[in-house]
Amino acid sequence: MFNKLFCIGFNKTGTSSMHRLCGELGLRSWHGYYSHLPVSDPVFRQFQCFSDGDQHDFTTLDRTFPGSRFILTTRPLEDWLISRIQHIEYRRSIGASGPMREAYEASPAQAVTQWIECRLRYHRQVQQYFLGRDADLLIIDLCNPALAAESLGRIVKFLGVAPPAGLALPHENSRLGRQVPQAARVRERGEIHEEVQHALRRVGLESDCGRSVFP
Repeated sequence: MFNKLFCIGFNKTGTSSMHRLCGELGLRSWHGYYSHLPVSDPVFRQFQCFSDGDQHDFTTLDRTFPGSRFILTTRPLEDWLISRIQHIEYRRSIGASGPMREAYEASPAQAVTQWIECRLRYHRQVQQYFLGRDADLLIIDLCNPALAAESLGRIVKFLGVAPPAGLALPHENSRLGRQVPQAARVRERGEIHEEVQHALRRVGLESDCGRSVFP
């Protein structure tokens, strides 16, 4: 049996779905920005599975909790960027702030460009660190409904757990996972598409790179 399970993907890559799945597998799961917590925090003693956050210190987690498993949740680059922007626009509609919203509203073009560069850099760091350790790292796209059954099978095999009968892969936060107020202005995917395409070109990526899941 593994020690801990750390979901080290960025937010908006199915981390809420992983949290719910862990619970349905009978594992003690905690969903929150644990990437900002020191490994001495009591939460690491209380729970077995962790999800959500940004640019996790996976090297420290690996050294501190030997025998742990790591899942890098991901999704097509363009979908991820659009989901982040929609999330920001939803948070604006309910008056919620946060570093991601503040950075985007200060300079949308700069923020999206930095997200792309940060994701590429972080994914490559994960890939390099876990090179040759396939038993410890699973890279998976949870956001494609067509792959739901396959993804669930890969996860339970990776964790070595027996799923309960009838278990399906949860799909939390679809379309923001909320009832968006009528007064809210959350743009549809097509309205954000060109903004994302401009960002891809600014960092020297071709438009079809938006379909890339990894790196």
